[in-house]
Amino acid sequence: MDPLAAFWRNADDSDPLRMRIQLDHLLAIASYSDARVLFERASLEDFLGDEEAAVPLYEASLSAGLDTDREHQARIQLASSLRNVGRPHEAVQVLQDAEFSNEYVAARDAFIALAFWDLGEHELALRNALQAAEPVLGKYRRAVGAYAADLSTRPEEKP
Repeated sequence: MDPLAAFWRNADDSDPLRMRIQLDHLLAIASYSDARVLFERASLEDFLGDEEAAVPLYEASLSAGLDTDREHQARIQLASSLRNVGRPHEAVQVLQDAEFSNEYVAARDAFIALAFWDLGEHELALRNALQAAEPVLGKYRRAVGAYAADLSTRPEEKP
């Protein structure tokens, strides 16, 4: 098993210093690209709740050239961190500026929904949340899709 996969499987944020030391050790003994090292460090800061520290590391990892799978992860995690530090406009931009593989489309839509909610764009938030749910809607996919498309034409109900 990949040592980094084992590290993340057993991750416990109760001892941040221990986690940083363990990750530094794993990164030092492996031959990961600079982009991957930056991504893993960003992910750790994010995991530990220090999104301010994670943001520039995610940005640097993306600039350094991640493989496609990790690029998708980094964009989603960067957007989440940007949203958590009060930069939801940038979060939406990070997610809308890239193409995502099918594996990450639902997560992208969910994080866009959260950012739109923070921006007070509740209709767009709900539409994106419903799009994120599409893969698991089964026989209700068409109906929910139609309702989501209809959101902007429904009259607003007054209390």
